[in-house]
Amino acid sequence: MLTLWHSIVLGTVQGLGEFLPISSSAHLRIVPWLFGWQTMESYPPEFAQAFDVSLHAGTLIAVLIYFFWDWLMLFATYIGDCRQKRWLGTRRGSLLPKLVIATIPAAILGKLFEEPIENLFYERTDFMWILGVNLAVFGVLLWWSERVGKKSKEMADLSWTMALVIGLAQAAALVPGVSRSGITIVAALLIGLTRADAARFSFLLGTPIIAGATMLKITTLLNAGPDARMPVIVGIITSAIVGLLAIHFLIKWVTSYGYGLFAWYRFGLAALVIGVYLHRTGILTL
Repeated sequence: MLTLWHSIVLGTVQGLGEFLPISSSAHLRIVPWLFGWQTMESYPPEFAQAFDVSLHAGTLIAVLIYFFWDWLMLFATYIGDCRQKRWLGTRRGSLLPKLVIATIPAAILGKLFEEPIENLFYERTDFMWILGVNLAVFGVLLWWSERVGKKSKEMADLSWTMALVIGLAQAAALVPGVSRSGITIVAALLIGLTRADAARFSFLLGTPIIAGATMLKITTLLNAGPDARMPVIVGIITSAIVGLLAIHFLIKWVTSYGYGLFAWYRFGLAALVIGVYLHRTGILTL
């Protein structure tokens, strides 16, 4: 049974995991698994889908509110360039079309491979083991990119190729445990973006993807029955508020301290997940 308490906890997990480089999809599976919550079993599949969409709708609201003026400036600058027949944009005006180009790989690959990847990973009995390994592996990538990235470029310095590379990296987030924000931040750091601009570009790039994922299933949300209404509303509100706080925290934190904390968090969580999995399957006994 999904209670309002579950909605608040899972909304908090989504709001944090969507924007911190720790993988929201992984946490949404790990938290109920660790605590033994049977949150969705008493509901039809449509309810689970509606609740999932509500969490994404909340994070979409968060990113649109936080970056409202950024998006406004991106459109205004590019429209100004187009009026002067600079169709590819100036240094700053080209950011909007670069974001569009960078969004395409994840949109296409997501459409083609999302369901096969879900079938490949999520139905496996050893799924939590795989999830733990992925958390650790991509934690290493995050730690490494923090160490070797030059961190000297601004978003406006991105070339078309650089933007496309970050967009291709975003497609890797289809694999559970990777983290959409995490893998795009890794790519941005390796390309040379500053820590703060790596996060900002990641969030701007993720906006169309989050919006697309929400819009594709919006009818499920709108058609949710009366039993789903309150958990859905609570999920939206919680993930939106926590998402706003997570964005603000991340940009402030990484400007001063970098991404090392999140890499070590992933290592710790991976060890916990793998340890619990081995214990529950009887491979490791205490």
